[in-house]
Amino acid sequence: MTFLALTPAMAALVLATTAAAVALLYWLKPPPKRVVVPSSLLWDRLLREKKRSTWLDRLRWLISLLIALGIGLSVAAAIGRPEVGSGDAELDRITVVIDNSATMATRTSDGFRRWDHAVAEARSLLQRGSAGGQFLIVDTAGQAPPTNPGDRRDALELLDGLTVSLGGQTQFPLLPESDAPLYFISDGVMVDGIPAEAIPISVFEPADNVGITAFEIRAVPSAPFTYQAFLEVTNSSPGPKEVAVRLSGSGASPRGETMSLQPGESQGRTVELSGFDRGPVRAAVTTDRDAFAGDDFAYSFLPVRARTRILLVSSGSVYLENALVIESGVELIFRTPEQYDGRLAADVYIFDRWAPPSPPPGPALVFLPPDVSWMPPTLEVVDSPQVGGWNRDHPVLQFVSLEDLRVNRAARFAVSGGPGGDGDGGRRPALGAADGEVLVGDQRLPLIATFEIPERIIRVGFALEDSNFRLQPSFPIFLSNALSWMTDEQVARSSPPGRIEVPLAGAAVADLEGNVLTTWPLSDRTVFLAEEPGLYTATRGTRRLRVAVNLADPERSAVNATGFGPEVRAAATPGILGAVEPGGWGEELWMLLLGMAAVLVVGEWFTYNRRLTV
Repeated sequence: MTFLALTPAMAALVLATTAAAVALLYWLKPPPKRVVVPSSLLWDRLLREKKRSTWLDRLRWLISLLIALGIGLSVAAAIGRPEVGSGDAELDRITVVIDNSATMATRTSDGFRRWDHAVAEARSLLQRGSAGGQFLIVDTAGQAPPTNPGDRRDALELLDGLTVSLGGQTQFPLLPESDAPLYFISDGVMVDGIPAEAIPISVFEPADNVGITAFEIRAVPSAPFTYQAFLEVTNSSPGPKEVAVRLSGSGASPRGETMSLQPGESQGRTVELSGFDRGPVRAAVTTDRDAFAGDDFAYSFLPVRARTRILLVSSGSVYLENALVIESGVELIFRTPEQYDGRLAADVYIFDRWAPPSPPPGPALVFLPPDVSWMPPTLEVVDSPQVGGWNRDHPVLQFVSLEDLRVNRAARFAVSGGPGGDGDGGRRPALGAADGEVLVGDQRLPLIATFEIPERIIRVGFALEDSNFRLQPSFPIFLSNALSWMTDEQVARSSPPGRIEVPLAGAAVADLEGNVLTTWPLSDRTVFLAEEPGLYTATRGTRRLRVAVNLADPERSAVNATGFGPEVRAAATPGILGAVEPGGWGEELWMLLLGMAAVLVVGEWFTYNRRLTV
């Protein structure tokens, strides 16, 4: 027996001190009280009878002492957290690396997951080690980074806190140098770079799996206000599969079909979403004996499908009018600068070579505006400016190519440190130049920039007539992206499960059911954890940002792509309890000792009241 909370010397001292204290208390009897009686003959007779039963009194006293010693030593031993050492004394130091990558969530033929078998094997290794050994548990997903080895109890508690990580990067951890035996428990699918000294233990078992390996909603380039869903399904099973594919959303009946997939085959589908309304869209695949559920669903968000009311103010722009009027989802209202009325309600305002003195009551797209107090002033006019590049990651420029953009003349304006003004009597803040983000060009000469105080503004520093932008095939896509961004209706961002950052400071995040998630606010963004696929919405004020968390990844769906050969030792098949239950009384002996002390206390009370130990 070893004591986890005490050194051997301290444990011996505590037990010896406890036994000595109990014995001393029993030997220290109070002096008998002297009583004067009138008859000595009577008392002499009583004393002689008492002496005849001295051996019985000593036996009672001895039994009481043994019970008290048992109580005291049990409590003292329990304080030291004893553990029975039934393991291999040679395994006094063990390092176990356990794989918790996504494919470890695959179910095996016994109904448990590969992860359950891996945990059972790791627990078996720890229990085989000596009771006083030092053990280190490390995982491949970074949930338990390498630290100093601890006792077996701490290692088991750390093992119980680990879970399968569906997303994120998994790799063999960098371990400190040690001569302790190193075991690696895995299915051999997603983790490479295993050191030569590691002893691999395989929990791999072939399994059927069909999953979604790609899913996104995107605008049609030829019709930018029309959206399509692209879906790819892959069969990673050892044999052929019949797969049912189902796409569901708001405002229309679900759409589905059946695919026949050979082993390793992938098939893609493009689905028109003309019948769906704005809202979440979910793709699902089902097949028989599917062992990995993480890739059976994928989510996205369909932007606004209702008619968008646009107020176009221009002296005349054939290109803008033609690009907007032919779209069925747009209600276009045309006004000249003289006819403009700020009280006319619209979803989006487009100003062509003109801007009102007061900011509009909604988001606006402005082409080459004159100087107004609510926008940064024009610094100079530049002839034939060079297009220095563009931000392909911004939603306004998604699927927009500007390789052949030529501008004859552009107005240079500041996007940092420029003045703002109060153009409407303090009704709303002025558009400060410090809040601008350059989309096309650079800080020295921005050609297109965005502002967000408080409404979203896109400022184009040149007129369409002074460039070939209106003739570019991507110009209608630019308009569609701009309208979606200004109305805050965008296709959801894609992300794998795990730690997710959204560029909204202090945002609240909720899932599809409205459950609010725990967030960690940073200076310019918000961080949250999404362990399962789903659609999540980050909200701050009127701003909304949707994140589609999907496992769509061919590497994670390939649950049978193991790198372990037949030479790798397979983990012993555990029983049901071995896969999910902790060890027996050997690890929790202190509880047994306290229970014994309680039983002895009850026994002492019973014998005392029955006059058996008095």
